[in-house]
Amino acid sequence: MLTLETRNILVGSFVVIVGALFLIYSSRGGVADVAGGYQLNAIYQSVDGVSVGTDVMLTGIKVGEVTKLAYVPDGHRASLTMRIDENIKLPIDSVAMIISSGMLGGKYIKLEPGGELDNLQDGDHFEFVQDAVIFEELLEKIVLDAEARRMKQIEKSVEETAEPKKSPFGSLLK
Repeated sequence: MLTLETRNILVGSFVVIVGALFLIYSSRGGVADVAGGYQLNAIYQSVDGVSVGTDVMLTGIKVGEVTKLAYVPDGHRASLTMRIDENIKLPIDSVAMIISSGMLGGKYIKLEPGGELDNLQDGDHFEFVQDAVIFEELLEKIVLDAEARRMKQIEKSVEETAEPKKSPFGSLLK
């Protein structure tokens, strides 16, 4: 029979080992890395709302995830690396777009396959990308456009009221 002290040491050791295995598992990205796949890269002007772990979707189905984001000083751009499932083949002219799930939703990467016969390989870069649409900027543009139209209407009304009205009798009054 084990003494209380020996049993506590065994239970403590078991907990430490399980904790260490969990840390190793989570630091490697969990199941996603175990499944394999290949890396693709894309350069964007802006990756607002995208983070490591963001889903990569093809025809509405998750086929990968963002694994790395980095600042590119040359041109002040952002580099994005994604892991794509190994059974997914993408033509070299495919497009990687940053899409919003809705007004308040998160972002994801949407892949649109191209028509070329050659496929992207591990480590390749997308030639065609579309940056994230920032809703705040879009709303600001809509509001400013509406304000500009309203100001034009006001100016037109002021001009119409400021012009002297012509008499229906015209030259008879002269």
